[in-house]
Amino acid sequence: MIGYALISLILLFEGAASGASSEAVVSGLRHWSSPNCTRIVLDLSHEVPFKEFISAQGSVVEIEFPGVIGRGTPEGLKVKDGTVEEARLRASQKGWVRLWVKKSSSRLKHTAFMLPRVNGRPVRLMIDVENPEGRGKEAPMGVSPRKGQSLSRSMGGSFRPGPSQGLKVIVIDPGHGGEDPGAIGATGLKEKDVVLAISQKLQRELESTGKFRAVLTRKGDYFIPLRERVRIAHECGADLFISIHADSSPRKETRGASVYCLSLSGATDEAARILAEKENASDLIGGVRLTDDHDVNTILVDLLQTQTINDSLRLGSVLLDSLGRVHQVKFSNPKQAGFRVLKAPDIPSVLVEVGFLSNPQEESLLSNRSFQASLVKALTCGVANFLGVDLSQGPVLTRSSSEGNWPSGRKGPSHTRGGEEKVREHVVEPGQTLSHIASMYGRRVEDLQAANGIKDPSRLRPGQKIVVP
Repeated sequence: MIGYALISLILLFEGAASGASSEAVVSGLRHWSSPNCTRIVLDLSHEVPFKEFISAQGSVVEIEFPGVIGRGTPEGLKVKDGTVEEARLRASQKGWVRLWVKKSSSRLKHTAFMLPRVNGRPVRLMIDVENPEGRGKEAPMGVSPRKGQSLSRSMGGSFRPGPSQGLKVIVIDPGHGGEDPGAIGATGLKEKDVVLAISQKLQRELESTGKFRAVLTRKGDYFIPLRERVRIAHECGADLFISIHADSSPRKETRGASVYCLSLSGATDEAARILAEKENASDLIGGVRLTDDHDVNTILVDLLQTQTINDSLRLGSVLLDSLGRVHQVKFSNPKQAGFRVLKAPDIPSVLVEVGFLSNPQEESLLSNRSFQASLVKALTCGVANFLGVDLSQGPVLTRSSSEGNWPSGRKGPSHTRGGEEKVREHVVEPGQTLSHIASMYGRRVEDLQAANGIKDPSRLRPGQKIVVP
């Protein structure tokens, strides 16, 4: 019999009506795979304490807890995704259940934890197995990591992007995913789905300008640990990190977009972690190794984080200004919070809440492809303005481009130059204003008025054709 070492006894639930030692009923077993992590999930009737064991070889993990296996619950999963081979449930003794997980390698780290009941979802026992071999799969070709980059670029005054020596790298992080759906609207629209759709559109729009390379932290419906999302940004050498989310509120009338940046308390916590893990810090501050002097290290990290937070706040203000041209905003200025996904100390990072799924009108808007395209245009203009990138020439599309890649509303005649077509005519869609259209194309409202002889911008009608100079 394989010898097992007792790792920990975790007491997660005390004093509840059901009692911490009562048997939990297992009602589900499933898994979610991503390029970097596999998550095994057990649905339970209530929280219970659990014990964690690993095999002497380190490739098998077992979680034991007081419980019974409910009827209809699968007792095994064949995963075989390169991270986890399989998972099995069995009754180890009367009143106890064991979850057996076989990792593909003993070198892979894992974390076991329990999530309480929330939003009507059952209590869940999770095992995350991380696969570092999958790291960087999301990075585009030709993008080198920040490691080895000089600190002077990161800390030399405020963030002032000069003339582009190549493509600016924007990492887009669709929030949630897999087992974590995020907010859910009244009609069942899930945050993880709508933010992935918007993020994919934003990636295509940014790259269609020819000025950016955009990278998604996730490309499908799977979960990625928060620190892994930040790690992807570092490995891609990101110039900006934008996490896309949708909000929820108990008050259905609450609506509007908002932008969050890292708080000072969150930065302080992260600085402490960096300094405590000095051997890993060089990748986090542009490739410069910290010294043996704790006081000097503290100053270096503090200077870098202060600059990055200031840049993030400025980026957030620019994005809110741009979003405000196409959508209602909840706050006129960026808010600050300790979101873990914003803790890259050398990359300006923001979390954009595109609206409230709890608001029926905004849930309908956020599911609308045309409105999603409007948000994407506004975000693209905001990114370009912050980075000092000129989009006045607009994106160049060839006739061979698929219909799905043409920006929303751009139809009709176009002019050609150098064998490539530039779309020069916009068909007004319901709800669009002239300022909205101007922001989509990086133009001034006055330019569109002059080019189209429009005296009263409020008199636009759906179907009307607007020439974009």
